[in-house]
Amino acid sequence: MVGDEISTARHRPGRILGLDLLRAVAAWLVLLSHVAFWTGAGAHGTLGGLAVRGELGVAVFFALSAFLLSTPFVRRGLGGHALWSTGRYLVRRAARILPAYLVTLVAVVAVAAALGGAAGSVLDLPTVLVHLVVGQGFSGRTFQSFTQTWSLTTEITFYLLLPLIALVVAPLVRADSPAARARRMLVLCAVIAVGGLCVQAASVLVPDPQWAGVLATSAAGHAAWFAIGTATAVLVEAERADIEVSPRPMLSVLRSSPGTLLLLALVVWIIASTPVAGPRGIEAPTPAEALAAELLYGVVAACLLLAGTSRGLTESLTSSPWAGLLRWLGNISYAVFLWHVLVLQVVFAMLDLRLFAAPFAPTLLLVTVVSVGLGHLSWTLVERPILDRAHRASVAPEPQPAPRG
Repeated sequence: MVGDEISTARHRPGRILGLDLLRAVAAWLVLLSHVAFWTGAGAHGTLGGLAVRGELGVAVFFALSAFLLSTPFVRRGLGGHALWSTGRYLVRRAARILPAYLVTLVAVVAVAAALGGAAGSVLDLPTVLVHLVVGQGFSGRTFQSFTQTWSLTTEITFYLLLPLIALVVAPLVRADSPAARARRMLVLCAVIAVGGLCVQAASVLVPDPQWAGVLATSAAGHAAWFAIGTATAVLVEAERADIEVSPRPMLSVLRSSPGTLLLLALVVWIIASTPVAGPRGIEAPTPAEALAAELLYGVVAACLLLAGTSRGLTESLTSSPWAGLLRWLGNISYAVFLWHVLVLQVVFAMLDLRLFAAPFAPTLLLVTVVSVGLGHLSWTLVERPILDRAHRASVAPEPQPAPRG
């Protein structure tokens, strides 16, 4: 209905610096979890548990992607205007993900060939071809230094499904008022999240370990994390359009209390570091543990995303002396995510470190420093030039922000 349409021109968001910081934190958490696992530190003590549970950074990345990419659809659903085209969307997604990924893949293959042994145990043409199409999340076969990229298979699946899901659910969110539309969107997000949690718990019951892993790491298995990002987009877009989603004060408190949200995220992270979220190693979790991990990681991601988009936070960060650093950290975060396990593998080989028996703190510092350096080079030489060209080739009055992970 034309009379109910909201105008978002005066609310058009710029770059959200809180999300740049969140990208960097998510990338480092994933790095932390791999260093904790490789060195064996993750198997011991409270700090080891917190470190190895840094894998929850993947939940943050998924929620971030859903938040950024679902925003145009949410805005339309609320009755506003958002320019979007399939061609522009696909070009920008490809430009964001593939160039840096392919450069890293070349390095991964080269190092696997040079080191041999466990590093080169899966070095064959089928494995390389699967990685060229980012299908390792489906095959379950990946290089020792590229294990984290299963999540890219899930990300790309989400990219392809998102426009189709938005088309299917559009009739379901129609209502007489923007507030009613927002509430219907939130209910749909909750339904999808519950479905994802059920899939995650059920995946543990699949008798074939490979298919169990594929289901657990699929977009369906992690639907709850994507739903969290979309639900946050609903709240943020409703806020920008002055739509009251709920008269209750709790929502207003959550949208303006980043410190409380960060404290809650820390508490839930500590809970997730206990056995309630399953084993810290490669042992298979029980259905209850898989469900607990998915839920707890999702709560941390929700708290961090809500904190990163809190009222006034971006304005405060933009005027702070840290603004440039935050943008840079956000820019390099994807490459840090891509390179850090390869760096870890090379560090172990060059220093002759023993798997599960290496010093944690020095290894963490070295891997972080080298990965950040490679991330800067990747952003400067590969990602930024290609992203600039992709955005120039598909100029739009209202640019779509690109996730960094």
